[in-house]
Amino acid sequence: MKTSVQDDEVIQSIWDNDLSLLEVWKAYKKAYLVESLTFSEAATRYIEHLRDLGRSDIYVKSMRWVLDEFLGRMDPDSMLPHHTTFRVLRELRNVKNSHFKKTRLGSFYQWAHKHNYMGKPVDLTGDKIKTSGTQIGTLENDEVQALIKACPEELQGHLWLRLCMGLRVSEASQVEELSQRDGYLIVGAQAAKTRTRRVIKMLPNHEGWWDRVKPLRSLRERFERVRADAGIESWPNNAMRHTAASHWLNYYQDESKAALHLGNSPTMLHRHYKALVTEKESERFFELWN
Repeated sequence: MKTSVQDDEVIQSIWDNDLSLLEVWKAYKKAYLVESLTFSEAATRYIEHLRDLGRSDIYVKSMRWVLDEFLGRMDPDSMLPHHTTFRVLRELRNVKNSHFKKTRLGSFYQWAHKHNYMGKPVDLTGDKIKTSGTQIGTLENDEVQALIKACPEELQGHLWLRLCMGLRVSEASQVEELSQRDGYLIVGAQAAKTRTRRVIKMLPNHEGWWDRVKPLRSLRERFERVRADAGIESWPNNAMRHTAASHWLNYYQDESKAALHLGNSPTMLHRHYKALVTEKESERFFELWN
């Protein structure tokens, strides 16, 4: 009797490991008994599963946004067992904010495999995704203004840290390592990427923004919601830091001073941020934070 490659693999596993009847059944069930669900049906079940677990509304909504986007990119009526790692990664290479979406999709496919909705798991735990767009992208001042208007009060301090002051996500999230003194924002060594304390000049009227900085959880999901409420569809990778960096480079007119502010090398600043925005655009940008 001729067997398939999958049959041979299961038989070999039984032979090699001297499995009991119960273990044989589990191996067979894992290999063959997959409940057939469409992508759309599985997505709906997963959202219900997250709600049953008591996950926050912000987390559930952000997962729903990601799944909805990929339901549009991949046939919602496609059978989930037909989804492959190659196919999902191919789609991820063509979306904005791909690393965040990769994490969300990875959780979804792990759940689907665990609940036997697909025989072979989609593995999204590999290297970083190389996206199709490599050019540094920044936000327009109209988009910055829309974000400020859409931002709820409890999140405004974090918006200022990231979009105006240009702190990295990892730096801004460690509020306990940040302080303010004599008109300067101080980034503690434990928060800074370089593990070196950084002192950053604050502009007039910035103290009011600093007063709104407080520890918050689920920052990524909160910012996804603000972006949606602001009506911004195109979101370049690291959009907030890139936007701030380009304007601070114009403000200082000195790559060394801007590098100290941002925690980068002058060479990197020159290569990535020079001539991305005009001086008038930078003047308008800083006026938005008065």
